[in-house]
Amino acid sequence: MGVKRFDRYFLWVFIQSFVLVVALFTTVFLVVDVLLNLDKIQAFQDVARGATLFYAFNLPPVLYLLYPFMLVAAGMFAVARLMRSRELLLMEAAGVSRKRALAAVMIPVLLLGFGGLVLRQAVLPQLAQEARESPYGAFEFRKGKRISVRDDQGNVWFVRRYDLDKRSLEGVRILRADGLRLIVAKELTWIDERSTWWAPRTAEVHDLAALTAAENTGDGRPDTFDGDLPYGHLYPADFARRSRSYSDRTLVELMQDSWAARADRELGVNLWHELWHPLTGVILLSCGIGLILTRSGRSVFLSGSLALGAVIGYQIFAFWFETMAKAGLFPPMLGASIPPLLFTGFGAWVYWKT
Repeated sequence: MGVKRFDRYFLWVFIQSFVLVVALFTTVFLVVDVLLNLDKIQAFQDVARGATLFYAFNLPPVLYLLYPFMLVAAGMFAVARLMRSRELLLMEAAGVSRKRALAAVMIPVLLLGFGGLVLRQAVLPQLAQEARESPYGAFEFRKGKRISVRDDQGNVWFVRRYDLDKRSLEGVRILRADGLRLIVAKELTWIDERSTWWAPRTAEVHDLAALTAAENTGDGRPDTFDGDLPYGHLYPADFARRSRSYSDRTLVELMQDSWAARADRELGVNLWHELWHPLTGVILLSCGIGLILTRSGRSVFLSGSLALGAVIGYQIFAFWFETMAKAGLFPPMLGASIPPLLFTGFGAWVYWKT
């Protein structure tokens, strides 16, 4: 079965729909988000550069989160256009089945689904790491008071006040991971060129081991420094995170971490959710197309409602089973895989009936 002329035409219709859907989702998100975060954008030192970096870091993860829905919407728009112009009827009159004709839409969606896995493995983790390293990477909570954050080395940062727009921390206490030393600084400033926190004023390093020793081995006075921290490194955007996500790890790293920490159910569920996520688009599209085409002679509104219900139903099922898997009622792999497998079977059945 080679590529026919109608395959190229149907593929072009889908590409047009996909570009339109991506542009629409992007435009809606940017317009709404700019209005909601206008005060943050205006506070940037360089508004043009800051806004560009802000959305360069934060727009791709949002679009990836919506990736399956964009594939579904693009596929449904393409099929609706072909049905409205009676081109599927022409294909049937020429002896081409609906399943064969719509392969020019379903196959690209499937390939884009696997392409989403490539993006998740190779692109998004690097982008997430760069967002952590930049003050523009924080999407929300750009200012705050009285927060404690643990860095990648296990050091605990206690901060009385932080302001990512001004690149400043106030009232800082950094407890080393072994609990033996404590940095006390009135102020720290982030230096973009050096990618580090800098103490513009004299700061102190207290030797807690000496202070709590049975015998006094020193004069009890802390060491002082200014400039680079003697230990501890925390990225600016980490202050804006209330909980760490897995977006800065590749799928391979998630697999390795999940195998090493098999008791961590949340990590296991997240791994399988990430593996299924970009393929959800083709699963739901097969359900939607099948429901619409098998009822094409009946109410269009009812057919479209059933297709939309399949999308909503999938989200409900996914939430239920993943929550139960995290609670221990199912193994993580099974809990995250039941909804996509169920809807894959249902989609294959209704699509085959078209």
